[in-house]
Amino acid sequence: MPNKNVWEIFSKETPEVAEAWMKMAQAINKDGVLDQKTVFLIRIAIYSTIRDPVALRHFVGEAFKAGISKKEIQAAALMPWGTGVTVSELAIPLIQEVEESL
Repeated sequence: MPNKNVWEIFSKETPEVAEAWMKMAQAINKDGVLDQKTVFLIRIAIYSTIRDPVALRHFVGEAFKAGISKKEIQAAALMPWGTGVTVSELAIPLIQEVEESL
């Protein structure tokens, strides 16, 4: 779905579900114990692992906008390799593409 904001479409079509997800996400990081940078890097590692290019693209973009370096983003994306997961190779070209589009 290039050039379409998946979250906007999802939120418009299923506002109750989107709102419930946002509340859950906020409850997980109760009291902001994880800073924004850490949350972005964890999400990048997770979405790299499960090969979700839509979510990965979104969070890589958000990480760049938050001032997180390309090296930090790549390190997070490659963390799954250290645990025996070998699918995060998708992340490196995607990170490059997002960086170049900003």
